[in-house]
Amino acid sequence: MLAMLVAYDTAGNVVATLDHLVARGVGGNVTGLIDFAAHEEAGGELLDIWNVQGAVGSKVWPEWLGGRAHDFRVEKDGPPGAKRISALVHKTSGYRRERSDVISAINARVAEANGKPADIRDLVGGPDRPLRLDDEGRTVGRTIITGTPKHLPVIGADLVASRGSIAGSQ
Repeated sequence: MLAMLVAYDTAGNVVATLDHLVARGVGGNVTGLIDFAAHEEAGGELLDIWNVQGAVGSKVWPEWLGGRAHDFRVEKDGPPGAKRISALVHKTSGYRRERSDVISAINARVAEANGKPADIRDLVGGPDRPLRLDDEGRTVGRTIITGTPKHLPVIGADLVASRGSIAGSQ
């Protein structure tokens, strides 16, 4: 599952986040996204992926919180070396964002979809659309945009076919 990467210091304070990392092949062509969660589950260290000054560790979190992630500290569970983040705790309010609650909500949404793709954007946000949080660290409702606004120009297959190239040279 696609997830956000969180780096933390010795006190557990979030010091950096990484929403995604693009994988590139020969010639620099994009081949996909790095699966942080799969790397963590396989026993890989996430500091293998990035080196953050002041961080002592880095683990995945299933929600994208954007810059608001810095309002939290991490709590981990599991044996040493295999610990994962079990909760993000808001530094001022003490509000807890529990991994088990997030995963349960995702699983319920997937079950409701009856084998069809489940829309979980309102539960986890995404790399380009972090969840909105209030001052206590709770999720604030949001409107999900289901399409690109008509006033924004789009470069797509139809445009390339009609112009001969993305740059529009003919």
